[in-house]
Amino acid sequence: MEQKVDSGMERLKKMRKEIYRCIHCGACRFAFSGEPDKEGIGEHEGKLYEGIVVGCPAGNLHEWEGFYNSGKMWMARAVMEGELEPDEDMRDILFACTTCGNCAVQCENKIPTVDVIEALRAALVEKGVPLGPKTARLSATVKEMNNPYVEPHAERTSWFKGEKNLDVKTAYFVGCTASYRIKNVAEATERLFRKLGEPLAILEDEVCCGSPLFRTGQMEQATRVMYQNIETFSKFDTVVFSCAGCYRTIKVDYPKLTGQELPFKPVHTLEFVANLMKQGKLKIKKEFKKIVTWHDPCHLTRHVADDLEKRRLEESNNWFMDSRKIEKEKEEWYELPRYVLSQIPGVEFREMYRIKENTWCCGAGGGVKTQYPDLAMNSVFERIKEAEATGAEAIVTSCPFCWLNLRDGIRESGSKLELYELIELLDSLID
Repeated sequence: MEQKVDSGMERLKKMRKEIYRCIHCGACRFAFSGEPDKEGIGEHEGKLYEGIVVGCPAGNLHEWEGFYNSGKMWMARAVMEGELEPDEDMRDILFACTTCGNCAVQCENKIPTVDVIEALRAALVEKGVPLGPKTARLSATVKEMNNPYVEPHAERTSWFKGEKNLDVKTAYFVGCTASYRIKNVAEATERLFRKLGEPLAILEDEVCCGSPLFRTGQMEQATRVMYQNIETFSKFDTVVFSCAGCYRTIKVDYPKLTGQELPFKPVHTLEFVANLMKQGKLKIKKEFKKIVTWHDPCHLTRHVADDLEKRRLEESNNWFMDSRKIEKEKEEWYELPRYVLSQIPGVEFREMYRIKENTWCCGAGGGVKTQYPDLAMNSVFERIKEAEATGAEAIVTSCPFCWLNLRDGIRESGSKLELYELIELLDSLID
């Protein structure tokens, strides 16, 4: 397979029509643009969550047009047409964005905003605009060590003491964060699947999925690891993911950038567990007596649902009729974690105000936690306040990046919220 993808500028030009559909209406700034009468639960800074609220983390912090998506569409036009020469000032506006995708959800003109932003970032890199030092280090570290954490590649599977490279049909793509930073998630995932009679192959040849590089326009190393992972995992029927970022990258970005379907079926652990529960093959007997709320990771929620919608519309001959089926299918996807939590005895579940496709980003994505920690913390503090407003004792999620940023936010804010990763929680409740 030829290891080549379009340049950032080529990708921008292919989206010219979509970019020019932006009329700068401002809907991308908010959540619930189609539901202005939504009522909230709990209070936030003395006020009830109510109606349309800000949905853009970067705009919420900086309160300036350039940091909202509409400003980025102006930049994309100007760079594409040769009217604006990118520089470091533009970089620090463009890269201070979690690429959470809320703007795409709110856009009535269906502009693929995240694709545009990521293509524009790649164009800046190609034009020689120096990246922030921590962002630039990602590519160098992945090139040298196959991960962004400056950890030896030989230590990638050190968390696992069993037999590696099993000859089975299902492999586990662990991801860098679970391999090196929160190994408890990797251990719980492998252990849970073994308990369920589905042993997973743990591969020593796994490398970074490329997500932090794709998000920050560093395409050379991103392309390399993409093709390496496709080759490594091509002998399996199914590949399981516990990381929302890895899952989105391989499920959505790999086919988009290579122009070819994956040789295996990607399945997130949440999806796998929910299906077993629906089939009656997995029942939780132990109680977890807590008031719980759920944080929807952007990569597992909006990004996957947006890809589903695009695929279904491409297959469709009747957009109006099929759009309702698509919305139903998306809603079923959003409901999976809620269904799983409902199957745990003792759980009292309470929703936050911004959920599902309108979820508020934790702040860790798009390379932001690495280079712009003030934005990452501002965003996660907002999410913690929203979780606390429900009266929940614990917040549960299923994304290592979200888990890390929520952990850091809880520590720095002094919140009393407890934090759980869903698969680790399930593993603790199953003998």
